[in-house]
Amino acid sequence: MSQHISCWNDYGGWYDTDHINLVQGSAFAGSLQSYKGSLYWNNVTYPFPLTTNTNVLDIGDKTPMPLPLKLYITPVGAAGGVVIKAGEVIARIHMYKIATLGSGNPRNFTWNIISNNSVVMPTGGCTVDSRNVTVNLPDFPGSAEIPLGVYCSSEQKLSFYLSGATTDSAKQVFANTAPDATKASGVGVSLMRNGKILATGENVSLGTVNKSKVPLGLSATYGQTGNKVSAGTVQSVIGVTFIYE
Repeated sequence: MSQHISCWNDYGGWYDTDHINLVQGSAFAGSLQSYKGSLYWNNVTYPFPLTTNTNVLDIGDKTPMPLPLKLYITPVGAAGGVVIKAGEVIARIHMYKIATLGSGNPRNFTWNIISNNSVVMPTGGCTVDSRNVTVNLPDFPGSAEIPLGVYCSSEQKLSFYLSGATTDSAKQVFANTAPDATKASGVGVSLMRNGKILATGENVSLGTVNKSKVPLGLSATYGQTGNKVSAGTVQSVIGVTFIYE
């Protein structure tokens, strides 16, 4: 939220400093009102909804200061999502401000956090073995299995698709991104599942996934991109994105 909310002191020079804190009772609203999460404020993270007031942030300069404020929702277990409509209030954050001099002119503010678009916000998730897997291929034209699996805290239908830069019209051969000094020519990397080469953006169903790990069944192999293949290094970066069905 620091990208959208800034505050400053009208006097400047730290003459009459404003002291600001967030107030207990700040909570999710609308479709998210039954959910919990955490709130980051001024270098401290608090459980959200707030059951206590936060620490105090001092503002004494005229230069607009982005508020050190972030809001997180905690997954509830099952992979899935909640529909949030455009214009819906999803959280209310109460703020208290008092200045140094005199009575301090105390003020109370309420920030209504409103969804700009209609979205499905994930409220739970599945877990993969690793978010970064390195696979070493044997010499051309060898292949290697990719040790990657997924499991969910409760039953959920999942599919996945691949992404990355490709060099062929079928979008099945991922570009060789090795340094030019050692780069092999005429070859890239392809991923296979059950003997079939996968294209980027092609949805692959995993069926129903639960607490037992389901292997993706992927293997990496070389994909020829030219009539001639020269010796050298082959390296590709390939993304795997999961979809809740």
